[in-house]
Amino acid sequence: MYDFETDPKRLKDKLFCSMSAHFLTNELPVEAIDWDQEQIEEWIEENKWEPLEYWDAHDVMELIESAAYHGYDFMKKNWKEIADDEKLSSTTQD
Repeated sequence: MYDFETDPKRLKDKLFCSMSAHFLTNELPVEAIDWDQEQIEEWIEENKWEPLEYWDAHDVMELIESAAYHGYDFMKKNWKEIADDEKLSSTTQD
């Protein structure tokens, strides 16, 4: 899963694990970043959310990848706005 060249902080992989909670009964553990694809698909097979129970594990993995990609892309395109909102939020909480 890990891409040293374009994602040195492993943000995409961590987001993949986090987004998995929307499609599985348990969030994929962060250690899964270092698993091979077969191990990940096996884990997904054992933890599929009921509405996806008849889906192939690879298809569920692609669904999670798509959600993670779109979340990452959104944050990347809107980072300035997100950061400005965070600054505003932290000053109004005092």
